[in-house]
Amino acid sequence: MSLSDYMHAALERAVYHFNREDGLIYGEIPGLEGVRGKGKTVLECREHLCELLEDWIYFHVSRGIPVPVINGIEVPVREIF
Repeated sequence: MSLSDYMHAALERAVYHFNREDGLIYGEIPGLEGVRGKGKTVLECREHLCELLEDWIYFHVSRGIPVPVINGIEVPVREIF
């Protein structure tokens, strides 16, 4: 499995909400704390989530922080000593 497989599986879990006050779509990926985005359309929100997810993964991997398994797909993280 590849990183793109992981990202695809994570994005499939995304939940979107329409906010009537500001007219924006807000999205989040349950189980991945802090991966929240917004946009004028669901597509724009999903693209924002994708960018944030990539940064979130790189942040965790670079610091040796475990990344949750999604649909049996793991992102290998080495322990940093």
